[in-house]
Amino acid sequence: LKQSCGRAPPAARPLPAGPIREEPGRPRPAVEMAQIKLKWGKEEFDVTIEDGSTVEVFKTQVWTLTQVPVDRQKYLGFPGGMLKDSDDLMAKVAKLKAGAKVTLVGTAEGGELKAPVEKTVFEEDLTPEEKAKILKEKKIEILPAGIKNLGNTCYMNSTLQCLNHVTDLRLAIENYAPPPADTRDIDSVLTSQFKTVTQQLKQTTDSIVPLQFVMALRQRFPRFAEMQNGGYMQQDADECLRGLLTVLSGTLTTDSGNKVDDLFSFQLNSTLKCLECDEEKPQESVEAQRVLLCHLGTQTEPVSHIHQGVTLSLKEHIEKNSPTLGRNAQYEKTSSLGSLPPYLLVQFARFGFKGANDWAGTSASKVKLIRKCAFSHTFDVFDCASDELKKKLSVGRLKKKEQEDAQLERERAERLGKKNPSSSSSAKPEEDKDVEMKPVEDTEMKAAPGEEHDTGYYELIAIVSHKGRTADGGHYVGWVKHKKADGKDLKEDQWILFDDETASFEAWNNMVGLATDLQGGKADTQIAYINIYRKVTVKDEGQVLGTAEAEKKDEAPAAAAS
Repeated sequence: LKQSCGRAPPAARPLPAGPIREEPGRPRPAVEMAQIKLKWGKEEFDVTIEDGSTVEVFKTQVWTLTQVPVDRQKYLGFPGGMLKDSDDLMAKVAKLKAGAKVTLVGTAEGGELKAPVEKTVFEEDLTPEEKAKILKEKKIEILPAGIKNLGNTCYMNSTLQCLNHVTDLRLAIENYAPPPADTRDIDSVLTSQFKTVTQQLKQTTDSIVPLQFVMALRQRFPRFAEMQNGGYMQQDADECLRGLLTVLSGTLTTDSGNKVDDLFSFQLNSTLKCLECDEEKPQESVEAQRVLLCHLGTQTEPVSHIHQGVTLSLKEHIEKNSPTLGRNAQYEKTSSLGSLPPYLLVQFARFGFKGANDWAGTSASKVKLIRKCAFSHTFDVFDCASDELKKKLSVGRLKKKEQEDAQLERERAERLGKKNPSSSSSAKPEEDKDVEMKPVEDTEMKAAPGEEHDTGYYELIAIVSHKGRTADGGHYVGWVKHKKADGKDLKEDQWILFDDETASFEAWNNMVGLATDLQGGKADTQIAYINIYRKVTVKDEGQVLGTAEAEKKDEAPAAAAS
């Protein structure tokens, strides 16, 4: 206060006891501020609220922190439910418990949901063809398409799936150009329908319905149209296979003949010798075959391995007229392989004919032999070859062994951490070292650089199997090799089982295990009937053919619906 008239200022009066009462006209003291914890998504804010603030002021304050417009703000955690614009904010804040959090629900400006630029298409709205195309572009492994059963057509479905896995045959069928309509016969129609089937299997993930193919097949082979009790009868898959190969051999022509014989035909050298007359000169003959039989022996002399069964089929006894003796005599026919096809078909002689028995009251029928005949991933036909062919195979087998040993040495060196594994295995030639003399035959059989050689080895790629006790019933399925075991990620060879329209992955050990054994021995399980093998060849550069490269080719139809 300003001092006036030179008088001393009045002495300060003592404060009265008790609470201080606010006098009118005096300024209010500083107001205490409340602070709450606000949670918005993953963020948290400490919001200071001045005494007397309204809900509208509070929302504006929150908008400056979060960019959530006022009209979009919803609050959870205040006592009494949702915060309304008409509520007393300070009363709400006063009722909050210590440490309590208030949750903000709302979208900030610019974070609103926008309509997609491209229209969303759901998987269930895609056609099987569109789905197969997308999965193939994304390189997603899917199961290939199956084939619908159109009335006991499992024999045909399994045969088609296995032939479709023979890459060279499938490519030839896809490139087939039918003749003009006025010159088209039933064989060209059936081949065209076969081409349609291969295209459909490649373009879809759903099962296909080969109605036109079945109609053409039954027209070409009326036997497959036989009916019983109002339905189509079960047929033999081997007859279907041979019939299709016969048709394709006439339509898929090449410069050397036809594609079927180029892939499946082999030369069989036979010698017919009279067992009752040594003076009669043996008869030599050469014939072409497409299927190699595997006999299962007899009850007294059963066959236990495919090698034994094939060897047995190459030797047979027949009775014919002897020009030397002037009467019927016993002859022994011995055969051997004179050439090896790129693909080898081996049929197990599972079915036989049983005559009618009046005493037992049974009619004539086909019976099935369920005897076990073991086979593995590979098949060696060296012992079944002619002497001339064995000489050629010996060169390839030696080179294959050398390349496999070299590969093992490289892998061993890598495990040991050697940088130059070849240096340890290659020895410097000595000047005084003796020269090794080789026979003339070995010198003549020496291969030229880059030449491809047969080895006599075949790799199993497909199987047609049958379940049941008779040929006129039961069920056929097809098996095709999908991936070869690498010993790391894949311990066993992976196969695909085609059971009509259903396809599933199967491991090799499950195919020859306790529940299912394709080698035979159990009547009510699938047993191998036809095996399809691919030839393994070798080149001088060290590349073994018929294995890695061909494996990739044959995996194509199974990897992404062909």
